Amino acid sequence: MACTEPEITPWPERVRRTGELKIFPGPSFTPSVWVNDLDTAITTINELLKQNGVYLAFRKADGAAGSPIVAETYPGSGLHGSAVQTIVDSRSGPSMNSVKLRVPATPKVGRADAGQAMRLHILVHELVHCIGLSNCAHSNDDVFIGTLVIDSSGAVPPPKLGGHTISRIKKAWPETWVSVQGGALAKQSADELRKSMEGIKL
Repeated sequence: MACTEPEITPWPERVRRTGELKIFPGPSFTPSVWVNDLDTAITTINELLKQNGVYLAFRKADGAAGSPIVAETYPGSGLHGSAVQTIVDSRSGPSMNSVKLRVPATPKVGRADAGQAMRLHILVHELVHCIGLSNCAHSNDDVFIGTLVIDSSGAVPPPKLGGHTISRIKKAWPETWVSVQGGALAKQSADELRKSMEGIKL
């Protein structure tokens, strides 16, 4: 069945301008088996984004207020989470407004607990969705794979981001850093940077 939803829905410029997305562990997430995995997942995806030239960092928030992403669990033992995106329409087109990141409360491989490596894979996968990528943007060779495939031992490879996923992340988060007077760094959108370079002879 063909995928019909847009692959990418970006966050509004005011959010992208901050260079970060804040995630709050909600009431059902905090007492769960997942609570100690969130910091590791945030560190992992931030490093993957940095390695691939994406100037976005996830941060764990102290409170739900002002946090566009809230993590929760739902009853279940499967190996799939979800990122329920709230999308709003504006003059510049659809944009992300908030995300409810949901993971199964007791993920298992057969009868055994899924383990930290599996939970990390699931969380990093859902954080990619939180950047603005839909199921239609799923890959077939990295942590953003559409259908998770594991061997009989339950082994999971370390999370990685392939070219397909990175290209879509960069469309969802089109930011770059530029040097400004005094040697400081400032963030501009790709469109702003291109416009600022128009007419300059190199």
